[in-house]
Amino acid sequence: MLTTGAKDNQSWDQACFEGLNLIKNKFNAEVDITDSIDGEHSEATIRKYALSGYDLVIAASGAYSKAAEKVAKEFPRTKFALVTTHPGNNKNLGAVAFRSGEVGYLTGALAAMKTKSNKVGYIVGEPYPVYKEEEALFRRGVKATNPSVQASTAFLNSWVDTEKAIKVATDMVASGVDVLAFNAGEAGLAALKAVTQKPGVLVIGRTKDQYEVAPGKVLTSVLQDIPNLVLNAAVLTQQGRWEGKLYKFGLKEKIYDFAPFRGSLTSQEEDTFKTIREAVTTGKIDVSP
Repeated sequence: MLTTGAKDNQSWDQACFEGLNLIKNKFNAEVDITDSIDGEHSEATIRKYALSGYDLVIAASGAYSKAAEKVAKEFPRTKFALVTTHPGNNKNLGAVAFRSGEVGYLTGALAAMKTKSNKVGYIVGEPYPVYKEEEALFRRGVKATNPSVQASTAFLNSWVDTEKAIKVATDMVASGVDVLAFNAGEAGLAALKAVTQKPGVLVIGRTKDQYEVAPGKVLTSVLQDIPNLVLNAAVLTQQGRWEGKLYKFGLKEKIYDFAPFRGSLTSQEEDTFKTIREAVTTGKIDVSP
């Protein structure tokens, strides 16, 4: 496995590493990880793993797409998995990803339900296709819930630039945004901590339950079962079903969930959210990009 951040960063990369450990335990597999390596320098590491005879090389970031495409051509008998939205090569390079439009829409709906200023915001790390889709659905969820709410969104082009994240988030709050959703890794966590110091600002966390970071300020967190998403790549490979395509998982497969609201919503708001969630899960609400 390769990850762009540290394997113990309490965010995306740690969750992917936990997935690698699930693979190790489930299949008694020999595993290895190279963490904190950016996309530009990833090709040599991907090739090293293929040369070493690893059956499956997991490149846990959209930043690795080009390098994985190149190395996959050189090693047709090795399986390569990206953890992002990617079409694959219909041979040995595929991807596992979230049906991110589902939570994009629901996060937008929740933000629109809770705003008092009628201004909400959404801050994302890198503008990968999966997150562009999510951002578009966030806007759709906002407008479908309350057409008078204005949605501001920003891509940081980084998961780790904490200074930039804090500036973007505080600028949004200064413009009147009072509910902010984050999907920006380490950078987003730093920004979440910063804006929750300000009165009247509520946030929606990401990946893990972030309530304890700012008790009473975190409405909920989008929970991503990244470890089991990663495990699915190995299960499909082990079963001989890895076909070099995109495999998506979401609410239905319990790969996504929301942390407890802990009284942050009224009972009526909880019922409304539950109804919208059910409609998204069953396909009654279209969340295709």
